[in-house]
Amino acid sequence: MSRVRPRFLLAPLTLAVAFLLSFSTPAWASRLDTDVIVGTPASSGGFAEADRPDIEAKAAIVVGQDGTVYFERDADTELNIASLTKVMTAIVALEHASLDDTVTVDHAAATVGQSSADLKEGDTMPLSTALKALLMTSGNDAAMAIATTVGAKIDSSSNDPYQTFVDAMNAKAKELGMEHTLFANPHGLDFDGWEADMHSTARDVATMFSYAMKNDDFRSIDADADNVITVTGADGERRSITILDRNLLRGQDGNIAGKTGGTYIALSCYVGAFKKDLGGEIYTVTLGSSDDNQRWADTRTISSWYYNHMVAYPVATTSRTATDGSPLMARATNEAWSDRTVDVTVEDPTATVSLFSLAGTVEETASLKRVDGGVNRGDDMGTLTIEQAGRELATVKLVAAEDQAGPNPIEWLLVNIDRIARFFTGESGSAAGEEFFEVPKATDLDAV
Repeated sequence: MSRVRPRFLLAPLTLAVAFLLSFSTPAWASRLDTDVIVGTPASSGGFAEADRPDIEAKAAIVVGQDGTVYFERDADTELNIASLTKVMTAIVALEHASLDDTVTVDHAAATVGQSSADLKEGDTMPLSTALKALLMTSGNDAAMAIATTVGAKIDSSSNDPYQTFVDAMNAKAKELGMEHTLFANPHGLDFDGWEADMHSTARDVATMFSYAMKNDDFRSIDADADNVITVTGADGERRSITILDRNLLRGQDGNIAGKTGGTYIALSCYVGAFKKDLGGEIYTVTLGSSDDNQRWADTRTISSWYYNHMVAYPVATTSRTATDGSPLMARATNEAWSDRTVDVTVEDPTATVSLFSLAGTVEETASLKRVDGGVNRGDDMGTLTIEQAGRELATVKLVAAEDQAGPNPIEWLLVNIDRIARFFTGESGSAAGEEFFEVPKATDLDAV
């Protein structure tokens, strides 16, 4: 099939049908009982209405950098993703070519139409520049040029480097475990001669984008706000092109990267990366928002929802005070004495752990070391492990909060006489240890 495409838009009839279909689809509820919050359906999780994201996207997901899924809506439903496809185009290009490799714009690339970086037939540029045009302004011309150029590098013997590149996109998707994804071209157009079996899901897109963000070159190019590129024309003259930055969230609300997509079939889509001190880096995907404004609103809603529920949970959760004035987390048995314990605190009383308040109950478990003799303030006394819903969040060091000497010979004798007496009265021969850390209820975590 020829890859040369006319430069006109949709045929009037096709456009009209697509327009009517977009309005005949029932409106999606703002909050759905089928939405899932940290693995729990909204319908059965007891979540307050205000704790459920109010969005209109057909499918969405919020994923942490460690792979934790915080929110999902129909995340495995196969949908068209339009120009989000170009994230995979960038991945394959970066893994099979160098940033300074020359990309050439052929006739098919120059005439593909729709979203364009205004590239002309015969233009050449470094791959880094072509990727900028691909990601920032969603240039279909850049996508085609990259595919043909890099496809020839993937298999120099191929007589169809373009198809070689598309095949590499699907092979990469399979490698990443994107089980519900199929690419048919490097740009995501799904109309005007580009109709084909192509689809992905919110979960697969998040997998793809989180993988891309592990590549420093991708991160750098996608985060760069400079919207001027320079290319060399077929006549050898260099020219500058000002390209449109389609990521309207860039630099706002923690947004550090993103890619837009949209067709009459896919509607408005977005995948983005956000990063804040509390909560770290996350990836959000919204598919099938009704229009561009709704796409931004949906994305802001789910990213803000995540960060608004991130809590700096204090590791020293106790209302008691140790001998040295630090938080009293526990008292450990000193087996050298019959009636003494050692005050225990955390090594860093100001330390906090980031946690998501809707992820379930927090549990703390102390593992105290055996004490049998003298102890100095600051000595290692074991660890405190903090878990939430069975997932370990942190393990912090416990230390002695006081100095305590071991018994001298006379005291040792008295201790043993005391233990003999305790034996006959049924009492323990050592003072019992105690734990004083207090774990708030799951419903109270936002107030911590």
